[in-house]
Amino acid sequence: MSKSSAGTLVISFIGMKTQEVAIKPVVNVVLHSDAELLDEVVVVGYGSAKKVGTVIGSISTVNSEKIAERPVNNVMDALQGQVAGLQIYTNSGDPGDKSMLPSSYLRGVGSLTAGTEPLYVLDGSPVSAEIMNMMNPNDFASVTVLKDASATSIYGSRAANGVIYITSKRGRAGEKAIVTVSGNYGWSSLARNVGSPMNASQLLDYQLSHGIISQENYDYYSNRGVDTNWQDYFFQKNVPTYQANISVQGGGDKSVYYLSSSYYNQEGIVYGSEYERYTVRANLESQATSWLRMGLNLAGAYDESQASLYTYQGSSYTAGGIFGTMLNQPYFNPYDENGNRLEAITELGSYDPNYLTDKMPSLSNQAQVNGSAFIQLTPLKGLTIRSQLGVEAYDWRNTGKRMPSYPGQEGNGYTRERFARNSQFTITNTVEYKFDINKNNHLTVLAGHEGIKTDYNSFGVQTNGQNDDRLTMLQHGTSAPLTNIQDYNSNYAYAYLSFFGRADYSYKDKYFADFSVRNDASSRFGASNRAATFFSGGLMWNLKKEAFLEDVDFLTDLRLKASVGSTGNSDIGNYDHLALVGTNNYAGASGWYISAPGNEELGWETQVLTNVGVSATFFDRIRAEITWYNRKTKDMLMEVPVPYTSGFSTITQNVGSMKNSGVELNFGFDIIKTKDMLLQFNFNYAYNKNEITELFYGYEEWPMPSYTLTYKVGEPVQFYMAKWAGVDPEDGQQMWYIPGTNETTKDASLAESGALDQATGKPRYAPHNGGFNINFSWKGLSVGADFSYVLGKYLLNNDRYFSENPAAFAGYNQSTDILDEWQQPGDVTDTPVFGSVMLFDTHLLENASFLRLKNLAVGYQLPKNWMEKTKFIRSCKFTVSARNLFTITKYKGADPEIDTNLTYGAYPNTRQFTIGAELTF
Repeated sequence: MSKSSAGTLVISFIGMKTQEVAIKPVVNVVLHSDAELLDEVVVVGYGSAKKVGTVIGSISTVNSEKIAERPVNNVMDALQGQVAGLQIYTNSGDPGDKSMLPSSYLRGVGSLTAGTEPLYVLDGSPVSAEIMNMMNPNDFASVTVLKDASATSIYGSRAANGVIYITSKRGRAGEKAIVTVSGNYGWSSLARNVGSPMNASQLLDYQLSHGIISQENYDYYSNRGVDTNWQDYFFQKNVPTYQANISVQGGGDKSVYYLSSSYYNQEGIVYGSEYERYTVRANLESQATSWLRMGLNLAGAYDESQASLYTYQGSSYTAGGIFGTMLNQPYFNPYDENGNRLEAITELGSYDPNYLTDKMPSLSNQAQVNGSAFIQLTPLKGLTIRSQLGVEAYDWRNTGKRMPSYPGQEGNGYTRERFARNSQFTITNTVEYKFDINKNNHLTVLAGHEGIKTDYNSFGVQTNGQNDDRLTMLQHGTSAPLTNIQDYNSNYAYAYLSFFGRADYSYKDKYFADFSVRNDASSRFGASNRAATFFSGGLMWNLKKEAFLEDVDFLTDLRLKASVGSTGNSDIGNYDHLALVGTNNYAGASGWYISAPGNEELGWETQVLTNVGVSATFFDRIRAEITWYNRKTKDMLMEVPVPYTSGFSTITQNVGSMKNSGVELNFGFDIIKTKDMLLQFNFNYAYNKNEITELFYGYEEWPMPSYTLTYKVGEPVQFYMAKWAGVDPEDGQQMWYIPGTNETTKDASLAESGALDQATGKPRYAPHNGGFNINFSWKGLSVGADFSYVLGKYLLNNDRYFSENPAAFAGYNQSTDILDEWQQPGDVTDTPVFGSVMLFDTHLLENASFLRLKNLAVGYQLPKNWMEKTKFIRSCKFTVSARNLFTITKYKGADPEIDTNLTYGAYPNTRQFTIGAELTF
């Protein structure tokens, strides 16, 4: 506080707006936060970081605290419901199945058959999506989602589906070493029950009434009193998860550092599924001279995983968890008289799945390194020259065996070894110059070059004939099938070469403009169309800086944004543009055949994205933002059908177009905001309308019955199947709508043959999604609840085809819904008369919309004065959290979150509880 002339006091404080008041005996002043000073710094592209308030592009940032408090091994799960417009689905609860990583869509699906996944960038270098599974969540400083063309066009290639920019932690200059040690212990169980199978008495009564079992069998099983809960048999409860972390960070006058190490182990709720991971990281930066800065970010990870063999998406084993729970007869007993599990369940004619898993082990491990190193020169004020090399590489190995003692294959084991190596190198060179004109005009210009090269190769071999469980190595087999060797060998490579530029301008921190251009060349396209140029331009107006709003006290901030630009998609096969030959074995001799047709005219799929948004803050505690976007895709990379006489079924071409348009809403309210207490509510919502605007060959519709989907001009990607019209109350027979009419038919042969298949109007991709959270803190206590929701999601529940089809699967258990089957004229029900076989129709197409309490966390940090007395511990925090605590949905299956058009036998998500502690020294 200081005294100025003319009898006024100048009152200021760091992070608050300076105020001048007249000198009086008593002065009461309320200071308001200065949004400009408090702006967080974020990296959204190449070059130096920007303040959030100066970024024109549409971005959302999730901080490290929100990520670290989630008890998950993949960070994408922690982002669910946090960012408007970003849809994330956790596809499996199997911790060891890395083939079922979470899927993500940003502002809808931008392509029909090319890739739809966002580009992932770690500390400035592009990486694969698997980095979210291999990194320690505690190493994340932030995850920034770049949505519009102003933010993404500078990345050109692969940025058509948005960009997820990951920043890892680093130390701070002048910061004393901070040592953080934390540990968590958790336990998991099924998040939801697997269907609603009948109990023993219900099933026995039902089967007897329909003549499925005899009176003698009914009496025998009724008197025995067995009522097995097969869900408890297949799915373990309270399986453990362990996590331990240690990090050291700090810095001196010239250098900063961040070092960390972690261990993670999670057992699956199905026997035989497990995931174990070790990570290390070292981030170092040094200001060697006044004009030279250099740094190294290096991370290593090693994991071991084992996926369940009998419970996974696409598994129809009755020895597996989903089908075993739904279909195994509850009056059969899988235990002996002492309560131990039987190896062979003779009544079922099958074996204990745990026993079979031990007889067919499969273990994978992966060693991975991610890193980047840079050197940065500042020879002149405002001029920065930077060169960075990034690398992502891994070795993967899988060992699978069928033991010689495997039931039914005694003395005929096999051993399979597979190996894969992948490497990606990225070199990025930029020159950036910042300068001012007359103090009010701020300009930044940047030019750069980037090259990316990826190589992959794999091989494997299998030998058969092992006849002793003690001798199961490759050399113990008696034969090596050639077909297995061919299936396991693969080699490919691809590369990008890019040149780009960007210019940013601001006037008085009131008016902002940016422009970017990028030229990308990809090895995946024909020589004449290999390169393409993408651009973007954006404007932002900070209305709060205008004189007519500057003194409006209730309005803390008001900004208007608009941008337009293009991005490219090249996510297809590496050699789709080339006509290729392969070899085959004919009569013991090697021969050639044409394996791919090729298309030398193949080029980039392009998207043009328009974005308009307005954001405002009121009373320094109410935040609102609304954004409209229009995303047009043209020259789509599509697998176009061709006559089979060509020798091929499809060829990749640039045809067709599609549009995604929608609205995103963000709202935040600090309900209570005092020195010791904060009560905060945040909400986000996104609506996306997907519309196919053009197909190939002039077609208006292209049905794909084998996928139960269709592409239809003027409409979204939607399900395609016979429309079920219900059960006729007069005779209990099923009815279906005749395509193009409101009339119905009971002819099941028409439905079964596909003659009644038609567009259903039910979209494959949900149009509505979002999330909300409530956060409360009071002194050392904190409570946070994060919800995510999806509306308009549909899922074909193939499991019900087996569990609600007593005529086709008469000997198996069925759902309790079957008990409501039609029995006499006048009965109104959705379950047809016994003998009417269920078919693949919209009866199985369920509304899989859901609201899920994704995370609930309670933490308590011991008082600071307690820690000061120790003269050693800086802070101590205890946490308790729960994941997937409850789910509200109409979906009858085990998990509505799975992202697919059809699901059966899938490993469902889990409910997880975690306790933890964190010490800082």
